[in-house]
Amino acid sequence: SKLLVIVPTDALRDQLSSKFISLGILHLIGVLPKKTLKPIVGILKHKYKTVKDVDDLFEKCHVLVTTMSIAGQCGEEVQNRMATYCKYLFIDEAHHVSATTWNEFRKRFSKSRILQFTATPFRNDGKSIEGKLIYNYPLKKAQEEGYFRPISFKAIIENDPAKHDLSIAKAAIDQLKADYDKGHILM
Repeated sequence: SKLLVIVPTDALRDQLSSKFISLGILHLIGVLPKKTLKPIVGILKHKYKTVKDVDDLFEKCHVLVTTMSIAGQCGEEVQNRMATYCKYLFIDEAHHVSATTWNEFRKRFSKSRILQFTATPFRNDGKSIEGKLIYNYPLKKAQEEGYFRPISFKAIIENDPAKHDLSIAKAAIDQLKADYDKGHILM
């Protein structure tokens, strides 16, 4: 059985594929024995044009990770072939699934088990996310467990619009360096 994981960005594709490759912390916390074999992970970084392209990669892998911008641009025949290989489809950031490209792609996996993940289950356009809710991690619990902490606002004044992002990035890095001993991270 193969698993296809769809994410919205290259950064998430790289992050999730590395977790599948290493099995993350599953060995450390005792979920998997240390002798567990690691999956063969395929990372799709460009649009596939033929069914043979799909066959060549999907036959070799257990897990495949790509972005919707890549999978959604593949032709209908290629997308259908992906679906024939995958018993499971995981969709990260599933609040996007009401968008036409995401929805059309997901429909091709009607014979697969689909698991959708999102931290933002409510869309501004009022469209619902199809499926049965199996787990809800309440914001209150996340706050109690320390995932959300007080935020300190720091204004960045930059009059040149071309330098806005760079000024914000520099200020964030400066703050991270100042907080180095506190174990903070920068997102």
